Amino acid sequence: MSETMGGRVIGSAPMSGTEQSGTLEVLQTASARSIVRAVGPEAPLTQDRMAAEAASVATLPDDVPALSREWFVDEVLPGAGRWVVLGYRNEPVRPPHDPWDDGDLAAAVELAIQIGTSEAPSDLPDALDVIDVGAWATIAAMRPAGLTAFTPWLSDKVDHLAEIATFAGEAMSGKSLVHGALRRESILITDHGWDATSAHAVDWFMPSRGASFIDVVLLLPYLRVDGAPPPEVIMDRHPLPDVDPEALTCAVTVTAGALVLESMRPPEPGQPHGRAVQREVAHAALEWLRVRLGG
Repeated sequence: MSETMGGRVIGSAPMSGTEQSGTLEVLQTASARSIVRAVGPEAPLTQDRMAAEAASVATLPDDVPALSREWFVDEVLPGAGRWVVLGYRNEPVRPPHDPWDDGDLAAAVELAIQIGTSEAPSDLPDALDVIDVGAWATIAAMRPAGLTAFTPWLSDKVDHLAEIATFAGEAMSGKSLVHGALRRESILITDHGWDATSAHAVDWFMPSRGASFIDVVLLLPYLRVDGAPPPEVIMDRHPLPDVDPEALTCAVTVTAGALVLESMRPPEPGQPHGRAVQREVAHAALEWLRVRLGG
């Protein structure tokens, strides 16, 4: 393993600002420094996602704002189980401030917009095959208990939302690159002085191709839960060029439905709190949808 990482490891330290989560470290080997994410057998889903990221990052267009991967390890260690380690090029990056400040928030939204300006590799799946565009139809058929606990507004809206979602093929198709999992944990900030910042994306485990605005729609509910202003306020500050308002509403509808349905599923292995987070984000997406539908 040491050969893959560039030599014997002689030191490591959590990346500034990530001490609580422990997800990223700066690793010093005998020959270089790398930004490293390492996951052991306690989180098999995250391991699989990291392995998927290692494969997909190599295929991304050169203009995509992603950290460059330098090496990848996926090994079963004697007595320690499977370990997956991603090594990124050591660049001057940091996590977003907590809470978000205006500069970091702007950089995050512009990152989502910028990703959508890149053409996706032709071998990536269609975003409509990755996002559950039929979630509202599934919910309408199931009528799961506790659905209106998200918001009483849903009580007589499910069939209408399922109908809106049937236009997803028209509204959300395209040739643009879609990250698919942008949120605080997958965004790293670079400071340029004079309060200027830019952002890079990691966690490229489910890239796809679709409409240029999909990542913005997926990101804004997460930002709202994280203390950012409402999505419509952010979009006023960062308008999306040439986007049909009805297509945008359809995408918000689809996103809200997928989040609601996913949040009601059993927890994923190694992600005991994931569904609770999804539920919060689903609330934010539903509130956004309610605004877009006029009440």
